[in-house]
Amino acid sequence: MPTSHRRPRPPRGRSAVTALMLALAMAAFPSSASAAGTRAVDPPSQLTALPAQVARACGLWHDQLDWPATVRPVDYRLSDGRYLRGGNEYDNRDGDLPAATGYHEYDVNPRPAPNTRRDAERLVREVATGQVWYSADHYADFTEILGGC
Repeated sequence: MPTSHRRPRPPRGRSAVTALMLALAMAAFPSSASAAGTRAVDPPSQLTALPAQVARACGLWHDQLDWPATVRPVDYRLSDGRYLRGGNEYDNRDGDLPAATGYHEYDVNPRPAPNTRRDAERLVREVATGQVWYSADHYADFTEILGGC
């Protein structure tokens, strides 16, 4: 008689019970990633605690450009000849920021010319409240700026 190399099958019903127990354990003890979402919102921070370019960008958008709110991104020419892009709607699809309508995104770092490569740093502003969040990594993480910009 030939020798069989098959592993013995578990008794029927055992895998279903194991799957059910695993599902119940996962529901009772959610991982931190599923409990908090896939992205992070850091604790609020004073503007002075963030990188210097964030304060400069806040000043440009607030003082010179008056936080434009547009449907599509626009390149705005600064007095020194560089460009900042922003004003377009930010959808908050991942729900990382508080539930609200009217978010708009703004570049942090000026570029030498329109339509040139943008870096990852962004400001996101809620129009109704004026609250602003900073993202150093293209929306992977957010830091709320206390008092806005």
